[in-house]
Amino acid sequence: MNRAKKILLFDTIIDGHHADYLTHLIAYWVQNRPEGELIVVTQQSFGKQFEALLEAKPGVKNIRFVPISEEDIETVHGASMATRSFKEWNLVLKYGQTHQPSHVLLMYFDLFMLATWLGRSAPFAVSGIYFRPDFHYKTRPGIKARLNGIRKKVTLNGVLNRKGLTNLFCLDHSAVEGLQALSPHVKIWPLADPVESYAITPAEVEHLRTKLGISPNRRILLLFGHLDDRKGIEPLLNALKLLKPEQQRALCLVLAGPIQPGFREKVESSMAEVGSDMQMVRVFDEIKGREIQVYFELSDYVLALYQNHIGMASVVVRAAVSGKPVLASDYGYLGHLVQTEQLGAVTDATSPAAIRALLERILTEQLPYSKTNLQKLADRNSNVYFAETIFNHL
Repeated sequence: MNRAKKILLFDTIIDGHHADYLTHLIAYWVQNRPEGELIVVTQQSFGKQFEALLEAKPGVKNIRFVPISEEDIETVHGASMATRSFKEWNLVLKYGQTHQPSHVLLMYFDLFMLATWLGRSAPFAVSGIYFRPDFHYKTRPGIKARLNGIRKKVTLNGVLNRKGLTNLFCLDHSAVEGLQALSPHVKIWPLADPVESYAITPAEVEHLRTKLGISPNRRILLLFGHLDDRKGIEPLLNALKLLKPEQQRALCLVLAGPIQPGFREKVESSMAEVGSDMQMVRVFDEIKGREIQVYFELSDYVLALYQNHIGMASVVVRAAVSGKPVLASDYGYLGHLVQTEQLGAVTDATSPAAIRALLERILTEQLPYSKTNLQKLADRNSNVYFAETIFNHL
């Protein structure tokens, strides 16, 4: 790592992986105490977590937390996507002017693409974490999809050929080569999707099984994370309806994660239609830290039946940490990774009939998957490796 740099981490979003990514970078900085200064600029609600990270390591003076005002958060989050890109970028420039960093890391670069291309130049170096590149995906049929694809490629070319962007850290490793070919000067780095692992005891797993009231001899399907329509819950529930009663009695579905009230009503209604033979456990709360891994250790299969998902998904890494096979969508990088690395099985996640066929398969035969490759994936996506990759290039 270069010495005496002043690095500013910027993110207006603080739920889910956003808080996790900041935590990994802060923990690494606190643990290794490099030369220079780290400034964390994000929502006020992250303050307690930030203080807790520093409390464990007293004497760390070269790191500070700068909360973004509620007014600024409301302004950017209430804007349309195109307008939001510029508003977020202007906010970066505002905080940059105040704190004079030598390098800014945009924790969610996807939001900034339009503004970093067409907006004002920054007086500091800029790098970003790129979550969902899809320029290399096969274009879907239809004029609208083709025009959208052209727009994205034009924007991407503009971003990569404008001076100011130094590094792009890419969570979709299949996009790295194509991105580097588009850019004469921006460095493209494959980035781990970080997960912190814990040594979970069998007693912890059995305690959770008892707490959730899961019947013995049922195979547990875990659908974990922020529960919304992108996760493929409705096609999954429609698939469960198609199973025979004896097949339903062999399974337990665990839905674990926060859910919006309106969508919850829709999901509850669909779950009621599945019938009483199928056991379905609802844990509609945010689960954090060590407890997350206990859920994965408890499961037999981890579901990643995302709808036309772009990029990587951390649940696949969490499944790998626990050595559990993944049932995933066959779409995009996620589907490619699960299939080529033998991490489980893929199917058309938009089709209840296809999902039903996959569920019938796991009930009637041993699903082939590579425990060795799951472990390799877990090793490649450690929180330390994630932080090292970023700080070594800023």
